[in-house]
Amino acid sequence: MRAVRYTGVGPAAEVTELVELAEPAPAADEVLVRVGAVGLNPVDVKIRAAGVDFGPIEYTELPGWDVAGEVVAVGDAVTGFAPGDAVFGLARFPQAAHTLAELAVVPASDLALAPSTWSVAQQGAAPLAVLTAWHAFAAAGLTGDATGRRVLVLGGAGGVGHLAVQVAKARGAHVVATASPAKREVLLGLGADEVVDYRDEAALAAIGPVDVVLSTVDAGVPPLGAVREGTAVITITGFPDGAEDALRAAGAKQVERIMVAADGPALAEVAALADAGRLTVLVDTELPLADVVKLQERLETGRATGKVVVTLP
Repeated sequence: MRAVRYTGVGPAAEVTELVELAEPAPAADEVLVRVGAVGLNPVDVKIRAAGVDFGPIEYTELPGWDVAGEVVAVGDAVTGFAPGDAVFGLARFPQAAHTLAELAVVPASDLALAPSTWSVAQQGAAPLAVLTAWHAFAAAGLTGDATGRRVLVLGGAGGVGHLAVQVAKARGAHVVATASPAKREVLLGLGADEVVDYRDEAALAAIGPVDVVLSTVDAGVPPLGAVREGTAVITITGFPDGAEDALRAAGAKQVERIMVAADGPALAEVAALADAGRLTVLVDTELPLADVVKLQERLETGRATGKVVVTLP
């Protein structure tokens, strides 16, 4: 089977290659998936580009974590999946998973039946990004009915951000998102109640207090006027020096960086939300496995609206 391999750390065009590998076989608790799509995420690029240390994440020569496709075979201990099922998942994260290949073995607990209303590209694009938003809101206590609560998403048009906007809105929250003016209408169409230009300091200062902040951008810090006594501030990338102290002084009860994890049951809830018409995935660019370098370079521009996706026949 064909698979992507990194030969080292560096620019995508210099260290990325396609290789032929033996087909894998599932263990007792695993599912063999014929891969139809794999979303690329900033973590993939950062590890490949600079060997960035992400704590428990295992750097691998054979990359890929997101996956969507068709079940080919299941291990003896697997229930709930059968050959022919369309599935999606975040495989093994933060351990190596090797999903950027024509076939992948994935723990059954990391998978869910894929939303029937989404394309295969959308299914493959979603898992890491939507689970990041899902787990961030869980950490902030934004679960169940969030009617009357205000949520600020920094970087609302990105891969995680555009899904976070929709998840918060589906739970009944009033959602404020930051983005460039060019992406305002996209975010309003996804359910954002307010879209604020991230470069407009006066507009940022006028946002007003919120209950939850989710920062999806590098060194993203909310305006202090958005923080009141009890605000939960969650980041997926980290804060610059001094920011945590300033946020706590402004009243934040919680200032936390979260790490996503594989979570098949949560993805089953995501699929139900998608099939109810309350959640979609924006695909910025989709290209075949042979063009994985172009997709990584697109992701590195920081201008993608939604996700970039590798698709396989």
